[in-house]
Amino acid sequence: MIYCVELAFTEPTREAEWSAWYSKHLGVLLSVPGFSTAQRFQSTSPCRAPYLAAYSVTGPGVFDSAPYRARGGRASPGEWVPLMVNWDRNVFDGVVQMPEVKPDQVLLVVDGTADIENASAKFPVKLTPLTCVGLDRTVTQRGIAVLAASEFERYASYASENTRFFKPLTPRLRGAQ
Repeated sequence: MIYCVELAFTEPTREAEWSAWYSKHLGVLLSVPGFSTAQRFQSTSPCRAPYLAAYSVTGPGVFDSAPYRARGGRASPGEWVPLMVNWDRNVFDGVVQMPEVKPDQVLLVVDGTADIENASAKFPVKLTPLTCVGLDRTVTQRGIAVLAASEFERYASYASENTRFFKPLTPRLRGAQ
């Protein structure tokens, strides 16, 4: 399963500091039993939530565990909470692990059943269908695919609120499990 955290950060003068904190936070969550991979991304075009963190998790039950409650959740960012807006957390079923996105690739994210069907005709890759099964449930259906940078350049003009391209900010990290 995939756990996606999407948000916007409202304080540009502190963005580098926040980004460094968030990248370390990936490791904190990877220490929680049930988390196996983590990677951060930024949208290539303006949108309501330009930052995405995607984690591979064993299932929605991990969010009820004491280790997660001690290290994760809405209060875990501490001082950063007031600066993080449009903050959605969703758990998706459809794959066991979040695919790795390398520096010369982008992650295509398409939300909504109609948009997924339309995207299938536009893009040269098959979208992996995901169904939201937990947490905020702000998205019911999502499709994802990893594209080479050259493919992204051809399709960047298709970006919209429901069709977004994300460049990786970190490599994919692995937990101890």
